[in-house]
Amino acid sequence: MPTTWAQRPSVRADSLQRLLTASRPDTNRVEYLIQLAWDRTDDNPLAAIRYGRRSLRLARQLHFATGECRSLLMLGWAFMRAGNYPTAVQTQLQARRLAERVGFAGGIIHADNAVGYAYAEQGNYPLALRYYLRAVAQARHQRNYILMTPILGNIGQAYLMAGQTDSARYYTLEGYKYDVRFRDRHSEIGDLSLLGDVEARRGNPAAARAYYQRSIGRARGMPVSYALCRSYLGLARASGPPDQALRYGQLALRASHEGGYAKGVFEASGYLARLYAARGNPTMAYRLLAAAVATRDSLFSQVKMAQLQALAFSEQMRQQELAERQLRASSAHRQRLLLAALGLVAVVAVFAYLLLNRRRLRREVEFAQERQQLERLRVQGILEAEEAERRRIGGDLHDGVGQLLTAAKLNLHALDEDLCRQNRSQHILLHNALDVVNESFREVRSISHNLMPTALMKQGLAQAVRDFLGKVPPDGRLITSLDVTGLDENDRMEPLIENMLFRVIQELVQNVLKHAQATELTLGIVRHADELTVLVADNGVGFDPAALGDEAGIGLKNLESRMAYLGGRVYFDAMPGRGTTVTLGLPLRAVRAAR
Repeated sequence: MPTTWAQRPSVRADSLQRLLTASRPDTNRVEYLIQLAWDRTDDNPLAAIRYGRRSLRLARQLHFATGECRSLLMLGWAFMRAGNYPTAVQTQLQARRLAERVGFAGGIIHADNAVGYAYAEQGNYPLALRYYLRAVAQARHQRNYILMTPILGNIGQAYLMAGQTDSARYYTLEGYKYDVRFRDRHSEIGDLSLLGDVEARRGNPAAARAYYQRSIGRARGMPVSYALCRSYLGLARASGPPDQALRYGQLALRASHEGGYAKGVFEASGYLARLYAARGNPTMAYRLLAAAVATRDSLFSQVKMAQLQALAFSEQMRQQELAERQLRASSAHRQRLLLAALGLVAVVAVFAYLLLNRRRLRREVEFAQERQQLERLRVQGILEAEEAERRRIGGDLHDGVGQLLTAAKLNLHALDEDLCRQNRSQHILLHNALDVVNESFREVRSISHNLMPTALMKQGLAQAVRDFLGKVPPDGRLITSLDVTGLDENDRMEPLIENMLFRVIQELVQNVLKHAQATELTLGIVRHADELTVLVADNGVGFDPAALGDEAGIGLKNLESRMAYLGGRVYFDAMPGRGTTVTLGLPLRAVRAAR
């Protein structure tokens, strides 16, 4: 029997060939070549390989990554149809790597399915199932049910060939449901035929024949010689009378011839030869065996040609890889030279910049240090002048106004003795005047001591704070407590530092008395080796420090400026209705450095 029946192109292939001839070398031509290769994959795999190599070469020239991936996928199927499974697997895996690199999800699914099919054709069903199941999982994740539909039938076929009929039936039925749902008639015909094989293997000939008949009925007018051949051969094996088996075998052979399905021609011819031999017709059996041998030789020749094509394809890929490697090496070398030149220029520029700006930066640092020193001296002068003025005013009040009030008090006492025998109303007025003088004397004395605290000058900060808290009005409304650690009379600080800290504590206590409405006031002073911490806490109404903004009182601003001069910080922990805690942190190293 002649073997040239598998070389006839389809009507669609003729149309694509005309479009290809009229096209320009762009992405459209790549698509035409790919479609032509797909169309010739079954009837002429060698022609499909030639078209695939052309599409791959053009896609790479155009840097058309998706077209390159699809060309590789198609070439893998063509090599598989030609019987060159190693090259088919290698090509599909290369397509998968490219699809992963460019984010072509459909290409990944196609490649896994094709690799699984190649392993199934070689009888390695466990490895085939691993790739099939991975393809289905990826398709479900991408919600690409159109691609998933035929893969389920492939899984069923692999399980059937592995002898697991229950799994084969489950996956094939699931695939058939998707076939009907998404109207994939090609996959539906194949799954119906496969379900017939499954039922035949399960020992249900009636169900098998029903599936085979439904597959043949759905295949009318469709180019599905593979499914038709399998269905007719299945009916032949499931039929009882020899005449029916012979008729179905002849239909399988005719469908394989008409569809260009060489493997089906080989199987149907061998089956019919055995039937004729059993019926005592050796002539017809010999003729069919000769046809089977011719088909086998044709397939073998096709495999050999595919191997030659694969060698040429591998050489093309190797040359392409070498060219790309040389291009990358050349590009990397130029890039290294450019980077080296840029690096040298950058080093020279940076070195020049450092040289030019070193003096300017040094001057700026010196100016900044000089400004800081002048600012510190200015603040120190202001604070020292302020403290001197306090002492002067305190001395004037004590020595001047205090002495005048003392003299007035003595004179009023003398007048009181003279008026004891006079008018009683005058005596009452005199006592009132004496009370006013006494109160004025106490007030002047208190102001004088606050302005010039004797305890601060003689005994230090801790004793001055104790005396100050002891003068808080003992009205029973505010309970005060003081805790001093690490600070005594023999461990004094600079007078200016003690004066400023005392003024800050005075200001914080006065704020509590004026605004906090507190019933408890706790004051703590702790001195460490290199730090002095002051804590002032009350249980009053509190306030929101962030809400003060620029409207903060003069007292708080003076407090912050004094602590900033000493190199310390002020921390407010306050909230309306929760009380206030103010922490003063003074690093003693910074204070010594400032001096």
